[in-house]
Amino acid sequence: MTLPNRWLLVALIVVFKCQAQQEIHVDAAAQTTPFPHFWEQMFGSGRAILALRESYRNDLRAVKQITDFRYVRFHAILHDEIGVYNEDEHGNPVYNFAYVDEIYDGLLKNGVRPAVEIGFMPKKLAFNPDALHPFWYKHNVSPPKSWEKWDGLMTALARHLVERYGENEIAQWYFEVWNEPNIDFWNGIPREKSYFELYDHTARDLKQVSPRVRVGGPATAAAAWVGDFLKHASDNDVPVDFVSSHGYADDTVEDLFGTNEDIPMDDRVCRAIAKVRTQIKNSAFPHVPLLWTEWNVPGMKGARDTSYVGPALA
Repeated sequence: MTLPNRWLLVALIVVFKCQAQQEIHVDAAAQTTPFPHFWEQMFGSGRAILALRESYRNDLRAVKQITDFRYVRFHAILHDEIGVYNEDEHGNPVYNFAYVDEIYDGLLKNGVRPAVEIGFMPKKLAFNPDALHPFWYKHNVSPPKSWEKWDGLMTALARHLVERYGENEIAQWYFEVWNEPNIDFWNGIPREKSYFELYDHTARDLKQVSPRVRVGGPATAAAAWVGDFLKHASDNDVPVDFVSSHGYADDTVEDLFGTNEDIPMDDRVCRAIAKVRTQIKNSAFPHVPLLWTEWNVPGMKGARDTSYVGPALA
């Protein structure tokens, strides 16, 4: 038994010794109800280019066989390493969706659909080409230098996907605008207002190609901005088909809730989800679904990657 597992066993023994004895009655004849594994519907998966690797696809098939998950979400489908956007010597946009096709073909061939995270900014389309995130693959987090060129890229991408996969297929995907714009994944100024402008353009561009495309946001860290986002969309007649946000167990209580309450880590994500659900219910979009597209245990190295974290979460 490894040292971490020994400590887990010791911890469990201590917990059970401290608990008072309880008697539990189970009615084995009672009617059962399904227990949907909602946490197995969508998986987060690094960045887009990894999906071109055969090792990635082998892992995809293995996880699909065990969980029958339906969607995978990854960053950076517009990263320069995918080669989607370029400009000729006259500054005219040049699009190339070859790698996008290979990536999405590989998912669909294995019975998985993409939850498309729209980002990040191609360098030649960026207002600030040097606005690079500290992640090692250095994606650009700048707003576009031209809304006309951004609109052109979005409509070209959507049109290409509809033509390649069909409107009925694309209508079953999700298109999430950006990733965590409330922190350092977006450097528009002011952050919230500039992100809303990005969302407005993107949502309208996609819907222009097909009203059946499902688009949503704000894809924020720490369950932020949802109320403001929905009010903005309602006030400006911007389409919203779903709400998305993120929350981690080690997000601070102040970041998640704006309070100094004492909320244990193991309750923060559930409380954050409840907060966002209430904001949706009280908005002009009370029936849109919530996609919690990132969540996890604390990022402490000693616990995060151990064998017991997955079963404990489930």
